[in-house]
Amino acid sequence: MGENNIWGLKFGQWLLKTGLASVFLGLLFWYASNKNVTVAETINALASIPLAFVILIEVFDKVADKNDYYNKLVATFGAKKSRATAILTSIIFAALGMMAIIWALVGSITVNAGVVGAANLFVAGLISLYIFAPETGDDELLLWTWLGATIATKGAYLTLLPRMFGI
Repeated sequence: MGENNIWGLKFGQWLLKTGLASVFLGLLFWYASNKNVTVAETINALASIPLAFVILIEVFDKVADKNDYYNKLVATFGAKKSRATAILTSIIFAALGMMAIIWALVGSITVNAGVVGAANLFVAGLISLYIFAPETGDDELLLWTWLGATIATKGAYLTLLPRMFGI
């Protein structure tokens, strides 16, 4: 079954991506439960994401899933090396994505750990997993989640651009 395609991906690649995403999701849930992140804090953090950033994430996710840039990155940076290097490369790219999401939530280039907060880290982790998990580009899941959070907070956190742009 190693070379069979499932949803356009080789089964082994799909299994690796799914396995990594599941492990990281478990770690995120563990972190959130240890930090006592509430549903209300999660909703507020989701609603705090600027609309422009939500749209950019959705576009990036669609492009990444359709063109399978993840596999191209692994092939470029890890194929001629070891499988461990390929996995480490994908983790580094996921971490960079998470930092960009934290920046959008906090609105500052100088991200201070005290300012970020557990709920923002949790949401940033969920969104970075959304981007890098396989086969999420077919639906606008983040957009619908953001809209629901914005409705639940009655638009209290509604912004179009990150705070550094002043809008």
